[in-house]
Amino acid sequence: MSQHHDVSEHDHELLEEASHSHREAAHHFELAAKHHLLAAEADEKDDIATASHHAYLAYGHALHGKLFAEEAACEEIAADEDDEDHNHEEHTDHSHDQHGHSAKH
Repeated sequence: MSQHHDVSEHDHELLEEASHSHREAAHHFELAAKHHLLAAEADEKDDIATASHHAYLAYGHALHGKLFAEEAACEEIAADEDDEDHNHEEHTDHSHDQHGHSAKH
């Protein structure tokens, strides 16, 4: 995003949503990692039931993390596209000359 571009309310909402989605993705990936480590510990102790339980939970959190990561990426793309649309709008008001003076005096 250009530093000189004023962020519209819509852009701001998209960026807030993207930020939230990034945080949710990170949270779920952290939980997935935690459960994978617990599953590994249970496997080392030959505790199949506990290992399976943590593997299942890890898988679920990884899926949620992936969904939030995809959502964040889509929101970032939407904000970028919205920003590009604002930067390419042309000034169509021809009632002023090149110095900003109205044609009506």
